Amino acid sequence: MKKVLGLLLTAALTFALAGCSAAPQPASSSDSADGSAQSTSDTSWDKVKSSGKLVLGLDKAFPPMGYVDTQTGDLVGFDIDLATAACKKLGIELVLQPINWDNKTAELNNGNVDCLWNGFSKTPKREQDFALSIPYMKNDQIILVKTDSNYKGLESLQGKTVGVQADSSAETALKDNPDFTNSLKSVVKIDDYSKAVLEIQNGTIDAIAIDEVVARYYLTKEPGAYAILQDKDGKDVSLATEDYVIAFRQSDLALKEKIDGALQGLTKDGAIADISQKWFQADVTTIGK
Repeated sequence: MKKVLGLLLTAALTFALAGCSAAPQPASSSDSADGSAQSTSDTSWDKVKSSGKLVLGLDKAFPPMGYVDTQTGDLVGFDIDLATAACKKLGIELVLQPINWDNKTAELNNGNVDCLWNGFSKTPKREQDFALSIPYMKNDQIILVKTDSNYKGLESLQGKTVGVQADSSAETALKDNPDFTNSLKSVVKIDDYSKAVLEIQNGTIDAIAIDEVVARYYLTKEPGAYAILQDKDGKDVSLATEDYVIAFRQSDLALKEKIDGALQGLTKDGAIADISQKWFQADVTTIGK
């Protein structure tokens, strides 16, 4: 009897061990139905395509890239025309969303906008913070002064007050030129450049650190009122030379690649050159050049 019981126990143990060895093992991430790649996949373009809309965050006081036309009340500008053409090529609608430019990173990362596209300069820090498009235009950070001033070179502004848009690449350019910035009486942060122009007209500030393309808009709009600061040799003083790009969330590479492709397509068919001619009377774009 003991022998029979022993045989039965041995058989039961063998069966149990076999069952354990046959138990399904946890699937590795690469073997799972979804797969780790899928769980972290980039759906940024799929979301925009599904909604049929690209929400563009912009500073509505940044002429000629994006600003409010005072006669019509419409948002207009080079970047708006370019974004409209890019969206048309991709078969989606462009939605313009003016934002507080100080809060642009939060507006993007919180999902309130899909991109920042409004004279957005490429800087080393922004390369870390965002996924940036291919560059499409060059820009200099310069100093705008009143025409009747006698300033020549950065050293002539020693002890003076310079205005700058808060959290702008012009502000970064000032920080990157500490000798000049430290020689100033003060640097005044201003909400937008339309307000900065009023400040310089009123004499509240002596000069403005500003994007060259914006400065030239004001030079054209009010001939004789302003001038770009020049050195003693008559050359425009530049604080920094930069590229204009479009900013996306770091993870939104699929959307970035789609917009990059649209920009390259607009360059091939000549549409981007036409838009540039409309706003600058010349093709100042840099894609493929």
